[in-house]
Formats: sequence, structure tokens, C-alpha cells
Amino acid sequence: MKMFLNLTLFALFSTAANATPIFDRYYIPIPEDEAHYVLGRSSESELNPNSIKTFVWNIKKTQEPAWENEFRTYGEGQDLFLLQEAYQSPLFMRVIESFQGMRWDMGASFLYRIYGNTATGTLLGSRVRPSEVIVKHTADEEPVIGTPKAMTFAKYPISNTHLELLAVSVHGINLTSFASFKRHMEQAVDEISKHDGPVLFAGDFNTRTKGRTRYLMGLIKSLNMQEVKFKHAERRMAWKFTKNYLDHGFVRGLEVLNAQVLKDSRGSDHKPMMLELALQEGL
Repeated sequence: MKMFLNLTLFALFSTAANATPIFDRYYIPIPEDEAHYVLGRSSESELNPNSIKTFVWNIKKTQEPAWENEFRTYGEGQDLFLLQEAYQSPLFMRVIESFQGMRWDMGASFLYRIYGNTATGTLLGSRVRPSEVIVKHTADEEPVIGTPKAMTFAKYPISNTHLELLAVSVHGINLTSFASFKRHMEQAVDEISKHDGPVLFAGDFNTRTKGRTRYLMGLIKSLNMQEVKFKHAERRMAWKFTKNYLDHGFVRGLEVLNAQVLKDSRGSDHKPMMLELALQEGL
């Protein structure tokens, strides 16, 4: 009975994607052209083509007690961060400011009015200054609360080559229709398809149904990208009703030297994904 009620509520929310939000007094929308926030300063000008250490994690707005210690530990020595549910709380700001020589580019989806207008969204961090950063909001909004999701794109120069790495941190739109999910993923396709160089597309895709997962995998194939095969992949976050995995990583023009899910992490409801990448030979 409990599952039936949950599924019924989910169905009602899904059909209400364009309804007037009832909790809008708690949130402040941000125009897309004002949603890019820059924190910190990069210390390097180019990525190492032979080793790009990467950290991908939905951090659940730093709500778990273990988050700070794990983020400091796992983040040590990383060249690139792709975060979801980044949250500009005093704790989050203090922690990321302690990473010397790092620049953080946040794509804010909205502000929490009730928490001092604190921004949340997707974030990219790197020791390298990006040549370009783009933030895209979903055309659709999450039901009831009426907030969009933000996707953050950045291009990073790679040493000894004319190429740049396009990194995309995604947090997929969730309790909405299949059509809204397709529209969200098409925003990524627009940027990836016109990029002439290596690509990393990773994060929390909210592929909670088989239909969403099949559609995403079809897009990845059409973009000539490959899915990253993680050690301990079975420990990734799965949607409780369907057991479909939500977190993924995809690459093009990159060799995956190592990839694992940190199965013992307790810093979020999602497990961190760690990768070491190298520029594919011949590019």
C-alpha cells in the first residue's frame, strides 16, 4: 500500500510539471544569463594530456556529517571536479576555498530564499582556467516547487595540443515527463555535437526509468561517446522504485585509465565516482 501511494503521488507530480508552484516563496529564480558564479583562481593554464584526475559527485547539499572530511580526502590531488547539488553554504564555501589554486564555476539553478538566498546547482572545478563556460537552465521545471535544473559546461586547454576538453556537469531533471527529460538531454547534445575535441559528460542524470536510460544510451551512441565502466558500479545511486542507476560517466576522445565508485563513502546519498583520464592517442 505504501509503494502504491508513493507511485500515485509521483504520477501526480509528473503531470504537474507546468503547474503554478505552491512553494515559490521559498525559492528565488535566477535568469540563465546571471547564473554563472566564479569562485577561486586557477593556478595552471593547461591540463596534462597523460593524466586528468577527475572527481564526480552529487554532494546532497553537504547535508551528511561525513561530507566535509570525505570531500577534503577524496578531492586531494584532483585536476577536475564535476559536482551536482553544489550549495553555497558557509560550510561548502569554507571547504572549497581551502583548495589552493582551484577555480570553481557554478551554474546556479535557483536561490534558497529561506536560507539567506543561498545558490544551488551544478559545478565544475579545475586547476586550469577554462576558455569558456556556459550555463543552461532546463526549459521545464520540477513540479510543485517550480525550479529548473542547471547544466554547466566548460572548455579546458590541454598542453602540447590545440585541443580543449569539454567537461559537462549534469543534474538531470527528475520528477517530470519523459519529454522534459529529452529536452534536457538535448541541451547537452547541442554543445557536445559542435565541440571538436575530447568530452567528459558526467553526473546525476536521474535516469530513473528504463525509458530514460535507453534514450540516454542512444544519445551517447549518436555522439560517438562511450560509457565509463566503473569498478563497484553496482554501488551507484539507484532509484528505489525501479532500481535504475542515476549516476553515469561518458567520454569521447579520452582513454579511461582508472574508474571506480567509492563504495564505502557516507558523505552523500550518492557515491562519489573517481576517474583518471588521458587524451586518446591520435587526436
